[in-house]
Amino acid sequence: MVRDSSTHLDQGRPYHVLGQYLAWRLAASPSLPVDLAWISIADANSPASHKLLPHGEPSIAIRRRRTVTNALESVELVVCGPYYKTGQYTPEAREELIAFRLKPEFSAAVFNIAPQDYGGLSTTNAPLELMPFFANALKCAEFAEASDVLIAVKSDILNLAASRKIPTGPEAATAEWMRQSEGKIMFRDIASKLDVSERNLRRRFIDHVGCRPKTYARYLKITAAALAAEKMAKPDWAAVAADAGFHDQPHMINSFQAEIGMTPKAFHAERRTLVSQTPLSGFCNT
Repeated sequence: MVRDSSTHLDQGRPYHVLGQYLAWRLAASPSLPVDLAWISIADANSPASHKLLPHGEPSIAIRRRRTVTNALESVELVVCGPYYKTGQYTPEAREELIAFRLKPEFSAAVFNIAPQDYGGLSTTNAPLELMPFFANALKCAEFAEASDVLIAVKSDILNLAASRKIPTGPEAATAEWMRQSEGKIMFRDIASKLDVSERNLRRRFIDHVGCRPKTYARYLKITAAALAAEKMAKPDWAAVAADAGFHDQPHMINSFQAEIGMTPKAFHAERRTLVSQTPLSGFCNT
């Protein structure tokens, strides 16, 4: 087991495992510009394909490619997502992604990555000006295990964040509260709590986060419902809908069909085939 206590990242207990993908939540912190760490290591021969959940957060990642003999072929810094509309993702054979998910409200100010500029791009080169800040992680990726590279990326992110001004406007608090509530908190209640007009807050949110508050909340609810159902062979869909904050089950079904193009039941069936696959060796000790 590998622990990184500075961000409460416990790589022995990922909160989400799906085939080749593992993710760890980070301790909630308004000043931390990332909220999730994840690793994806594709199968050498036939990488599993799956439909992505829609989300408004880009990720900064180290991408490694290997040859058929497992020799390191390339190391690069890339940006993944956000995915405003879902799509089928099929990784390259022997591709590794070692990443942190960025809080979109901080993404442009800290990383020069405006979420709306990267929407729909599965993987693309990171801005050139970021390369010096990730020199440590890029060097580490030439020889280290994925778990150690993840810690190196985190260290570079913290150093970068220390040199940048973290936004503190009302849109930052709004996005943080929405994530913490998984989209359940009402936008009007946030505006009232912050003592700002809904119109002004909505404009600022779109400018900084890259999508409308209502859209972001819908992404969060869909994700919450999908991940909850993923843990069950036969979900109680009415209960899943209620727990995720949908008005009722039809509301959840309509949201899934609008954003993913399939019903929750069909999406669940597709992803359950990946749940049973063996997770990455060395990362799921408890």
